[in-house]
Formats: sequence, structure tokens, C-alpha cells
Amino acid sequence: MTVQCYKAADRQFATYLGKPGQTAVNYAEIAKLIGPEVSSTMGAGVVTYRHLTVTWCLPFDEVLVILAGNMRVTSAGVTHDVGPGDVLFFPKETPLDYEVDEEVTLFYVKYPVDRTAAVPEL
Repeated sequence: MTVQCYKAADRQFATYLGKPGQTAVNYAEIAKLIGPEVSSTMGAGVVTYRHLTVTWCLPFDEVLVILAGNMRVTSAGVTHDVGPGDVLFFPKETPLDYEVDEEVTLFYVKYPVDRTAAVPEL
């Protein structure tokens, strides 16, 4: 295995919350970059959320780096207002509420790579 570079212009996003073509509200799209075909330990990608509030409880550890926009993440009664350059760490099985008033794009890293989160209903 050698160093790999994932160019922004080459990202291919797929809808994973909401409906394709109805991207204004309650919508999320994901570009999975690193999966089990690349790494046996961790996964990574880029996600854009638009105008949504969603509750998660992820079955993996995750780090988020906010690339653009703003969001609020609430857990255990504490709310974090985050924007570009901010970093969040979520231990696995931590209940989380995401609130996105407009749009946010973030980079995520998860461990282990082979666990997936159930997609919440909106």
C-alpha cells in the first residue's frame, strides 16, 4: 500500500438522508473515501448536511472536522456550536443530536471501519 490522495474534484457524493432531487431540507449526502478496501482499521469521508435535526447513537468512535458551515451537536445536555476548523470526538455509543440550520460540510474518520450506523428516519 502506498500514500493515497483524494482530490476534492474527484469526490462522488451519494444521498443517504432525504430524497435525491429534494435537497433543500432534511438532506445529507456522503462521499466515502476510505473503507475496508483501503484500510483494515479505519474509515473516512466527507458529508454535507442541509437543514436538518437528527439523533444518532453511533456504534464506532468518530472524529469530525468541520470544513464549511456551522452546526450544533448536543450530548448529555451539553451543546457544542461548531464551525470551520473545529474538531469533535465522539466515543462509540454516545447519544448525539445534530442541528444544522443551513448547511455544513465535514470530514469524518471512524474506527473500526467495518461498523455502520443505522440511518435515522427524518
